Amino acid sequence: MNKLLKPIDLILIAVLVLGCAGFSLYTKHSTKSATAVIYIDGEIYQKTALEAVEKPYELTLPCSPKATLLIENGAVSFCKADCTDKVCVNTGRLTKRGDTAACLPAKVVVVIENGEKNEVDAIVY
Repeated sequence: MNKLLKPIDLILIAVLVLGCAGFSLYTKHSTKSATAVIYIDGEIYQKTALEAVEKPYELTLPCSPKATLLIENGAVSFCKADCTDKVCVNTGRLTKRGDTAACLPAKVVVVIENGEKNEVDAIVY
């Protein structure tokens, strides 16, 4: 008699599900606090630990044309800009390591970093 699932199949499925759940919890809780690094004209203007922000606030940057960032707990975004194209404002919220937004007319770049070492995830030849 052929069964659709044998007991060993059920054990294998349970092990895989538990392994995936454990890996998911490990990666979720192992990341360090995200830091927003604001560059103006290629120089670091300010670093802000996003997890330490208790109340959202706007930061008007000393650049021309004017640009304003909204810094909140876990995220940063361009909320206002006097540039003509407004690409930076349409970028949205930056929350994860590696997220980047730039206002090129104002020479402002915002990058999300954290204390973890960036490792190579792929090599292309």
